[in-house]
Amino acid sequence: MTLRKNPKATYRTLAAGGSGVLLHLESGEYHGLNEIGCRIWELIDGERTADDIIEAIRAEVDDPPATLADDVTGFIDAMRERDLILAST
Repeated sequence: MTLRKNPKATYRTLAAGGSGVLLHLESGEYHGLNEIGCRIWELIDGERTADDIIEAIRAEVDDPPATLADDVTGFIDAMRERDLILAST
């Protein structure tokens, strides 16, 4: 299942290499992102799956935690629940 950004969501970086914020344009809700959350958002391109994103993050993080896959999956699931990203088969 590939992941893509919902066109009803907009993203802005708050600090170089740091945090960011997502705004759902219909609900008006803001969602803060840490550095890894921002990187996950950047990797969502309509072609990658959750597994692809997990592997990309794993390759970029020095000494990734054992819970990395669960953490990324949980983050993606939360973004889907908030209608910030969409999944397609």
